[in-house]
Amino acid sequence: MKGTRNRRERGAVAVEFALVAPLFLAILLAIIEFSNFFRVQIGVTQAAREAARSMAINNNQGTAKAAAAAASPAIDPSGFSYVFSPASCGSNQTVTVTITYSLKTVSGGALQSLTGAIMPSTVTGVSAMRCGG
Repeated sequence: MKGTRNRRERGAVAVEFALVAPLFLAILLAIIEFSNFFRVQIGVTQAAREAARSMAINNNQGTAKAAAAAASPAIDPSGFSYVFSPASCGSNQTVTVTITYSLKTVSGGALQSLTGAIMPSTVTGVSAMRCGG
C-alpha cells in the first residue's frame, strides 16, 4: 500500500512541474530579454552622447561616429544609423545626434509575441551639445 502512495505523489509532482515549468521559463526569458534591452538602450544613449560631444568639439562626423563606436564597446557599431542635425556645427548652434539601432533578441524571437507590444525592436539614443565646446 505504501509503494502505490509514493508513486502517486511522484506523479503529482511531475504534473505540477509540467504545469509550472513553462511559466517559469517564460518569466526567466522575459527577464533576460528586458535586461538586454536596457543594456542596449544605455549603450546607444552613451554612444549618442559621445558622438554629440565629439561633433561639438571637432565638427567632424567621421570623428563623431568613431567616438560613438568607442563609447559602446558591447554593441556592434555597424548597426548604428546616425542623424546629425545640423550637419555641421556653427557658432551659437546646438548639434543633435540621433542614433538608432536594431535590437537583436537573446532568445531568438521566442518571446516576441509576448514582449513585442512592450519592447520595441529598435532602440534610439538622442543627445544635444552646444557647438564649440
